[in-house]
Amino acid sequence: MSGARHRSPGGGSHGARPRRPDRPDPPDRRVRRSARGRFTGPERSEQPERPGRPEGPGRPGRVGRSARPGRVGPDGRRRGWRARGIGLGAVSSAALLVLGGLTVTGIGFAAASVWHGGSPEECADGTTRTTLTITTAPTLAAPISRLAAEFSRAHSDQDGPCVTFDVSATPSDRALDALSRATTPGSTVPDVWIPESADWLELGQESNTAAQQLPARATTIAGSPVVIAMPRLMAQRLGWPEHHLTWADLAADADRTAFWPDRGEPRWGEFRLAMANPENSAAALRAVIGTVGAARRLAPADMTPGTFDQDRAAQATVLHLERSIDWLPQYDHQLFDSVRDGGTENGAAGSAPSAFPALESDVIAYNRTLTARTGPLSATTLVASYPADGAFTATVPYIVLKRTTDSAPRHAAADAFAAYLRGDAGRRALTAAGFRTPAELAGRDDPGGLAATLNATDGVRSTPPKLASTDASDSVLGTARRFFRHSRERGATLAVLDTSGSMALPLTSDAGRTRLQAATDAAMTGLRLFAPDSQVGLWQSSAELPDGHRELAPLARLNAAGHAGAGHAGTQRDDLTASLAALKPGGSTDLYSTAVAAVRELTDRYAADRLNRVVLFTDGDADTGGDDHPDGEQPGRRATASAEPTLDQAVSALRAAADPHRPVQLIVIGCDPGADLASLQRLAGATGGHAYLAPDANALFDIYVDTLTGA
Repeated sequence: MSGARHRSPGGGSHGARPRRPDRPDPPDRRVRRSARGRFTGPERSEQPERPGRPEGPGRPGRVGRSARPGRVGPDGRRRGWRARGIGLGAVSSAALLVLGGLTVTGIGFAAASVWHGGSPEECADGTTRTTLTITTAPTLAAPISRLAAEFSRAHSDQDGPCVTFDVSATPSDRALDALSRATTPGSTVPDVWIPESADWLELGQESNTAAQQLPARATTIAGSPVVIAMPRLMAQRLGWPEHHLTWADLAADADRTAFWPDRGEPRWGEFRLAMANPENSAAALRAVIGTVGAARRLAPADMTPGTFDQDRAAQATVLHLERSIDWLPQYDHQLFDSVRDGGTENGAAGSAPSAFPALESDVIAYNRTLTARTGPLSATTLVASYPADGAFTATVPYIVLKRTTDSAPRHAAADAFAAYLRGDAGRRALTAAGFRTPAELAGRDDPGGLAATLNATDGVRSTPPKLASTDASDSVLGTARRFFRHSRERGATLAVLDTSGSMALPLTSDAGRTRLQAATDAAMTGLRLFAPDSQVGLWQSSAELPDGHRELAPLARLNAAGHAGAGHAGTQRDDLTASLAALKPGGSTDLYSTAVAAVRELTDRYAADRLNRVVLFTDGDADTGGDDHPDGEQPGRRATASAEPTLDQAVSALRAAADPHRPVQLIVIGCDPGADLASLQRLAGATGGHAYLAPDANALFDIYVDTLTGA
């Protein structure tokens, strides 16, 4: 069964970042400065325009984004973590450099110079000034604003563009989302967009609205390898700097609850994998691609959209990764905050993650700010592992949007500033912020590059991975990003088991198993596919029951405590498993009436922000006659069994019960190969659902993924 292509029209993120009460929300924070250099205060960020594909080493006309030796390539969950073990201290948030969306307020550099008392709208020679709007990633806001101020001063009395810069800091996912909605009345776009990774440019190609604004190419001004960040003490316990974690290690270690106790550090507990949401983080998106590449032995350049749309093994890898993540905040800077604060956020007890994907530049900036406050080799400093099974580099593109090239003055100003950023002044400022120079990314020595400034407290190696000549396409990045979004979907599922007498009959394909055994085996296999925080309930269906069905387990999270009075300390999953194993066949069929009742029940108890579905397991025999019990008798048969609706009546009832604001799908699993699939499909199709015939474990996984992706 092939998976459906899950493509979203906008290409942007729709996740809302949680706001911390101790500081203002960092995104969409604009620094506006007058022509005389006076800071006029933060305003809401204007929405940027869509970028083009930047030039980069190894690939003319395009930013090379991946670097590998050769060709090797739920819902913001957070569990309660206790702060203990490695003595992670706290440092004031105000001490941090601009990291992952912190406001650029207070940088202290004007984005325009004082023109000797002249008009703010005029240059020294009396000509009208050119205003250039720039939207940058928050991590780049400080150096870009400083360089804009220096550029303005340098050109106030010289030949060249006379420019007023308007620099704003906006997380790249929000900038991309704004570009995708640029046709909305009142929307605005910048002249230049500088995200932290060219991956955002590739993702932008998938939005028709944004792609219309993208130039054919852009310029690489800097870059940063994607690394696995770890607290220094933990990394050293694993053999760093000689030993570096891989993506495969990261996925495997997260499954080991006794990981640190087995290594002589019981106070550190389990290995806690965290990462920002790949919807919003280039580093996290690369972690998804790296993990799949390691599992499937695929280089990013060899991946296709089908890797994430149709390759079930790759999809299973993504699902496993998502469920291994202990904490999934919106943005990268929250991970650094957690380490700095010892895992305590908003006063809640917790522990910092053991490892998380990050940009090398963020690790450097974090460590330099921290050590300036607390001294060298603080317990909360981080170090970087460079995974050998998938080394990627996020190249920083300078994108001049099409609207800018339509204006000769703005285009000239944008080109002049790009040259300035790639010159000595730009390299110094970007290197000071922890970024590698284009020469370093290309594998050449650069005396003015980052390597010359590194020291032991930076926690990174001096030589970066080289850029690969080819990399994953925009469609691969987009499908990887979307499938991870689907993997986070959680369901509210009411499972219904048909236990009528015909379920005691042997399978038409296997006389050694009954239909009920096949149904319960399928239900238990399907149960293992659900995430621990999925909600699942269980009904039994048979005409011998008072209402044609009964509830065996209420709708509850699988990791919730079991039923009260059950006599054990198990979970909802344990109760469901025990109830399924205890089912006995008997009575005639109330298949259609139970399907209608279950859909109505779930509609009434609709769980917002979840996939609401009824999964009905049956042999497909809807006969309500009196010969539905294995021994020909009908003990306890209801006198009203004749009230069972026909298929046409059931379909009409399901359509009448449909609520577009509370959609509930019916999924029918025909456990016997001889079931009437056409009739079952009519029943399921009345709710927009599907029917499947005698699925094995692989087919059940297909069904689960198809449901996640809306197939």
